[in-house]
Amino acid sequence: MKDIRQALFSIFQAEHAQHLEQIRSILALYKTVSEADGKAMLDEAFRRAHTLKGAARAVDIRPVEELADGMESLLSRVREGGLHLDRDVAAVIHQALDSSEGCVAAVEQQQTPTAPLDVLRAMAQFLGAKDHAAAQTQPPPQAPLAAPVAVPPGTAFEPRTPLEMVRLPSENLDRLVRSTGQILAESSRQKAVTAQLTVLGRQIGELEAECDRFRNGSSAPLRHLAGTFGFVPVTQYIDSVEQKVRALAGQARTVRFLQQRSSWTTGLSAEQLRQDVWSARMAPVEDVFEGFRKMVRDLARDEGKEVEYRLAGSGARADRAVLQAIKDPVMHLLRNAISHGIESPQAREGKKKSPVGRLTLRIECERGRLVAEVDDDGRGVDLDAVARIAVSRGLMTQSEIEAATPETIGQIIFRAGFSTSPTVNHISGRGMGLSVVHETARRLQGDVSLRSRPGPGTAIVLSVPMSVSTHHVLLVRASGQAFGIPTHSIERICRVQPAQVETVEGRPVVNLEGRQISLYRLSHLLRIERGDPAPASSSPVLKIVLVRAGGRQEAVLVDEFIGDKDSLIQELGFPSPASGNVAGGILLGDGTVVVVLNPRGLVDHCTQSNSASLGSVKPAPPRAAQRILVVDDSITARSLERSILEANGFKVRVAVDGLEGLELAREEKPDLIVTDLQMPRLDGFGLLEALKADPRLSDIPVIIISSVERPEDQQRGLVLGADAYVVKRKFDEQELLETIRQIL
Repeated sequence: MKDIRQALFSIFQAEHAQHLEQIRSILALYKTVSEADGKAMLDEAFRRAHTLKGAARAVDIRPVEELADGMESLLSRVREGGLHLDRDVAAVIHQALDSSEGCVAAVEQQQTPTAPLDVLRAMAQFLGAKDHAAAQTQPPPQAPLAAPVAVPPGTAFEPRTPLEMVRLPSENLDRLVRSTGQILAESSRQKAVTAQLTVLGRQIGELEAECDRFRNGSSAPLRHLAGTFGFVPVTQYIDSVEQKVRALAGQARTVRFLQQRSSWTTGLSAEQLRQDVWSARMAPVEDVFEGFRKMVRDLARDEGKEVEYRLAGSGARADRAVLQAIKDPVMHLLRNAISHGIESPQAREGKKKSPVGRLTLRIECERGRLVAEVDDDGRGVDLDAVARIAVSRGLMTQSEIEAATPETIGQIIFRAGFSTSPTVNHISGRGMGLSVVHETARRLQGDVSLRSRPGPGTAIVLSVPMSVSTHHVLLVRASGQAFGIPTHSIERICRVQPAQVETVEGRPVVNLEGRQISLYRLSHLLRIERGDPAPASSSPVLKIVLVRAGGRQEAVLVDEFIGDKDSLIQELGFPSPASGNVAGGILLGDGTVVVVLNPRGLVDHCTQSNSASLGSVKPAPPRAAQRILVVDDSITARSLERSILEANGFKVRVAVDGLEGLELAREEKPDLIVTDLQMPRLDGFGLLEALKADPRLSDIPVIIISSVERPEDQQRGLVLGADAYVVKRKFDEQELLETIRQIL
């Protein structure tokens, strides 16, 4: 019974938060819409208060039920015309919403919530209650009503038909997104199968045509030999072959048609599923950010300041996972604006400002990006003070500060531990808030910047992808490896002649449209260069990607443009470099995993790079062949894998089971081990455990190639320390070689 009550309370928590956020949004919008739309909004707020009252009764939280009943009565009186939804009435409703949140929080902490008598009495006074105690009690000071959100002219508020809602954990949607990506990849592979069937059908057609040519060209000789002894079986054999070829040609055409139709249908369904999942993850901005109104009021009161808070653009929709990810960073920006930016009423009056500070959270969707801007009219950021502190702490030298732009100096405030506040309190001063914003933006393939503008105050802009479900990436190649760059960070791609590259102060720059932009080779930034020579005048055109992030732009030289692709960026299953260059990976149609680069990390690395020229990298010295140990009890599998590896320059030794493999590894430590699972004496799992238990052998990478396809066995192999698991049924020579190269 206790479990049932706990589950019911969890459901109520989500419903309670949703109702409160929607009522707050309606209060903010009410004064900005037409009379007809305002009536519809009041009806919606009344319905939500009524529903909340019933839900609170179901979980037996009496204080919340009483508060909801009071709000329902107030809104009913407003709908009937007996009350006006003015500043005072709206403030009491805000107080009731805040108190309701406090009651639910108390229950969550296993405390008994108490009825907020002051709020209930205030609502009773507006309703004209005759209760003597209520009449003698003065309502508490009213909190200021949040300023209305600007709504474009002509915007209509239409009450929606109630829909049946289903709540499910967000991780279920995350798994569905990953499954959708796998289905899309399989759809791409089906297209490759269709292409192979087309080739096979063409070859069978050529064989059919050859049979016809043989029949036409040999008719006369066959008639001449018709009476020859033993000729009848020959003609029967020829007729049989022709019939089988024709039947095979017909079957090939039928199979190709069915496969083509199935592939097309699968691709269409997979794309529709992707769009549906993407749509299911989208949520209104106000669902996540509307709750900041109370936080701003509380913080302003604690700081002794008056703040007029606005949420603009709350009608935007974005991936709920993205909204949740930036909720804390936006909260830090708002707290920072109240503590550092907006002055006290006395200080503002001394500067001939309004005693009430202005704080705006503006949310917009631009070209697939979710842009959150926190803007205040406070004292602003003192860039001179930032520069002095940066020099005193050794973050930058004096010469670097003198050469830096305001944008570069502004980026210093996002470093961990940096603060210009002389004091530390419960709100600010430790220098961690803005670094949290920076790290979150970087993790989401976004960026944060200090926007310079005329007039007092500060504007900080956080820009991240609108959805984690899919990203559009440009595929490029560098030093033989494929990489993806999110297109939202690409200003342009271009091909230039080597003559357009010059050296300025020891660094290569490229001249584009009259601008000199620093040029960096991608293979050098990622430290995967293979000794590429410097471009000469006779070299082919250079492929360049202009990457922009954090207000900076850099030119990155790649070897080849491969194409572009919409795909889900997923976390990689192995540790990413600490440099922050890697955002994740995407899966191509052939099953290949391509590393996607983080634009902000790439631009930061360009700034820190000390490469003097494009040709400064010397060819790497020749390296001895890498040693691979193949362990498999099947002689066929051993021979196949050995021939593939030796043909690609590896030195290979083989073992017939895990015990022999362990002995050979101890005798001569290999660079990598490829092993089967099902083997006599010591199987693959036992070999893995023995290798990881031996300190001298524990760092050897291991790839499992097995016919065992059960997910639990694959999981066990990876948990024991295998670096990859390849199913024999899906064995592909290029996949094996690519996996080995990536690991080594």
